Amino acid sequence: MKIAILGGDGFVGWPTSLHLSDQGHEVHIVDNLSRRWIDAELGVQSLTPMDSIQERTRIWKQETGNTIRFQLIDIARDYEVFKAWLGETRPDAIIHFAEQRAAPYSMKSDHHKNYTVNNNVSATHHLLNAMVELDLDAHLVHLGTMGVYGYSSVGAAIPEGYLSVDVETLSGDKASQDILYPANPGSIYHMTKCL
Repeated sequence: MKIAILGGDGFVGWPTSLHLSDQGHEVHIVDNLSRRWIDAELGVQSLTPMDSIQERTRIWKQETGNTIRFQLIDIARDYEVFKAWLGETRPDAIIHFAEQRAAPYSMKSDHHKNYTVNNNVSATHHLLNAMVELDLDAHLVHLGTMGVYGYSSVGAAIPEGYLSVDVETLSGDKASQDILYPANPGSIYHMTKCL
């Protein structure tokens, strides 16, 4: 399969890219390299040394013979560029990891909140919009977080799928209904994941 990994230079995206390439899939990474500049901004670094994406893909090719292709595209900002790439590449599957990854980062300042909302919501919207406009029939996998449900002190397990509830009708009767477990984000980051 031809697989696009959005955010493929990130903490989860890179190992996913290696695994799928090792399985024989044609892997295309699309990334804006924001993990790297966020780490630089915060003055932190990975516990293990992290080569540039160009060096990573070069070493992978040298060690395995498999090519992982890389495109530097900010899908949250460069819709037309991303749409053109998606239309030309036409992957069979898309794995969407291209979102700012940390709730604490999203709450540092108004700048960080705005970046998180613009990046996470626009990236997903641009992806979905481009897939519709291009009539791209590809499998889509999106990384989420349990944090969208909040951190309840009720002590109940979050049900798989739907929650059965009784709702009082206008006449005062009870009606049973299955609803999605309600979102209760506790941060800007988790709100973007709900959106």
